[in-house]
Amino acid sequence: MILIRALAFLLHFTLVPVAVGRLITYRSQNHILKSPTVRYVTGFFGAQAIFFLLNFGFLWYQNKTMTTQLVVGGFHRLTITYSVIVAALVILWLVLDFKTFKKDILAYRIRISTMLHEVKYNKLTTVYAIIFTILVVLQLYAAYRYEVNEWSYDDYDYVVTSVDDINSDMITNVNFITGEAPYTSPKRAAQSWTTYISYLAVVSSFDVTTVCHTILPVILLLVAYGIYFYMAKFLFAKVEDRMIFMVILAAAYIMGMFSHYSPTFRLLCTLWQGKAVLTALVVPFLICFLSRVFASELDNNVAFAIAFISLGACSLTVSTVFVMVMTVLGIFISMSIYHRKIYGVRYLLAGLFGPFVQSIVYICVALLLQRQWEPKFFINLWNGLIS
Repeated sequence: MILIRALAFLLHFTLVPVAVGRLITYRSQNHILKSPTVRYVTGFFGAQAIFFLLNFGFLWYQNKTMTTQLVVGGFHRLTITYSVIVAALVILWLVLDFKTFKKDILAYRIRISTMLHEVKYNKLTTVYAIIFTILVVLQLYAAYRYEVNEWSYDDYDYVVTSVDDINSDMITNVNFITGEAPYTSPKRAAQSWTTYISYLAVVSSFDVTTVCHTILPVILLLVAYGIYFYMAKFLFAKVEDRMIFMVILAAAYIMGMFSHYSPTFRLLCTLWQGKAVLTALVVPFLICFLSRVFASELDNNVAFAIAFISLGACSLTVSTVFVMVMTVLGIFISMSIYHRKIYGVRYLLAGLFGPFVQSIVYICVALLLQRQWEPKFFINLWNGLIS
């Protein structure tokens, strides 16, 4: 039984991101989008974008129709709807792209074989690869052992909110301190990561605490190092140089545990939290990915992928609004200087799409709640504006 539960969980980090990512980049001929790492990240956050929009829709209906009594059932309806959509997307991918996928698998195997051949016959590269593997295994073990027993001060918010979604069958509508309902915080309503953790717990039948403290840290740590190796490929041409970079990076993370705000703490200690996923996965990937696409010819398919990543990243935490804007604007300004002209406006707009939507979600929820607290709020606001 536990194998079936584990498989149900792992499908959302293997099959689903691959299927959604390849559907998003299905018609693209851009070599940057054909990278397996890019497709995986695009698919993962593309799926998060879908969940984010569904989460807002059901949350809005839940709070809009709530008058004198609680409106329950939103969470299980969200779970069913998202599961059906994901299943449909996987089937669509199998119909449209599976033959091409099998051909790509052969190409990936050739690339991996070439890289392993270079590692095998270069003694120094072999040594670096072994050291890096040991460091990653140590980090996986440390993350697993530490996070099983360590209760972060944020658990009262993140973990409790996810548990309340399941127990109440409502979406972010229980006070995580007192347990009272209704209670909706705009900053919690403008993200869906805590609800997504609840969803993972339901489809796999694992406890929320087990998902957060045991499973997610290990899976997301592997995803993070996949992204870091993508960065290494961008920075260095030789496999030996890439392995040196990965060894130094892994060692730096191990030695960087000096505060609760360090990258080490986010990567190795609280990787189930949305803001940790944002800083440990999204920002490094975006810096590398956007630098590559801004340096190449403009492509609408790339802009489409950026928009999905941007919106999916905004599902993690409300802090994404500020982090995403700074990251995208920083790359846009840097690459405009590089090209000596304003370049890549469509990529800039695509990168800002997520923050724009999240801002709208936040404002809508805040106004809806204000109307519930003060039924004549909009009438009074209008009278104040015209007076």
